[in-house]
Amino acid sequence: MSICATPESPASKTAKEKPDFTVAVRTIPDEDIIHHRPQWFREALDAPYESHYLTVDGARIHYLRWGNHDPKRPGLLFVHGNGAHAYWFSFIAPLLIDRYNVASVDLVGMGDSDWRADYDREVFARAVGEVALAAELGPRPVIVGHSFGGFVTLITGKLYGEKLGGILLCDFSVQPPEDAHEWFLGDPVRRPTRIYRDFETAKARFRLAPMQPCVNGFIIDYIAGLSLREVKIGDNPGRAPSTEAGWTWKFDGPAFNGLRMGDDHHEIWRDLACRGAAMFGLESRDFSHDRMNYMRKLAPEKPAFAIAGAQHHIMLDQPHAFAAAVASVMAQWESEGALA
Repeated sequence: MSICATPESPASKTAKEKPDFTVAVRTIPDEDIIHHRPQWFREALDAPYESHYLTVDGARIHYLRWGNHDPKRPGLLFVHGNGAHAYWFSFIAPLLIDRYNVASVDLVGMGDSDWRADYDREVFARAVGEVALAAELGPRPVIVGHSFGGFVTLITGKLYGEKLGGILLCDFSVQPPEDAHEWFLGDPVRRPTRIYRDFETAKARFRLAPMQPCVNGFIIDYIAGLSLREVKIGDNPGRAPSTEAGWTWKFDGPAFNGLRMGDDHHEIWRDLACRGAAMFGLESRDFSHDRMNYMRKLAPEKPAFAIAGAQHHIMLDQPHAFAAAVASVMAQWESEGALA
């Protein structure tokens, strides 16, 4: 995990906690990985956007904003996974701005958002909820969260559901309380992220977590470079001043020490005061039909579906299918009046 920019799940699990299903991990020959940027990707990155900060609970939260400023226009907020950042959606957002205002947030302690002395699930959720309401995303914005960001989005739904149009969880499953496990409790104490001597050395260490191949190497190249920050001697506000200079990852390593996720996710999902939906990667190691069917049975009105050809990082594997699925959910909820 020390070389991964996006540690989505705990470093280890006990045999009891391991899923009772097996998914073959797909491999991709190096010669099949695409490194040149296709036209659609270049055009997406050229789409104009704004960078904003909002102070929540004493910490500055950074977010990106695409689209116009029509207050009647529906909108959505993307929430990245553990150790990632807002730019994971900078090639997705432009695919949706023909109809929606779109924002993408840096979770507190990650990306360009401030670090804190302590964290809990409500701290993460309040930052997301306040950005969703402040970013001019329509009267009832929708929040789309991936992996750990899906967990944060679920808690945000609990705290802000009456003000939201809905939440869409991406490759984060709600499980029965007897099967719930904590991602971070019991792990070794997390230390500050490693500092590398130069940018290229650090970028070369970027890995997805959980580990998976991705044919769209041009996306990995893009997000890897934006996952790093330069460190000078004496830096690291809120932590012990650095004695080294170089480059390191844009997240606060100790943020997850003792972070409790809770075993009430099934109740939150069932009782949401807003719409809900769940999207999975069909080839994800975290996906199973049993998990998806449990969520369907728990809340039959909340659709749950899987994207073919996608592993855990759906927006990297199948960016257009991911955007189309988000647009479809938005269109359904809009037709039902949930976003007005």
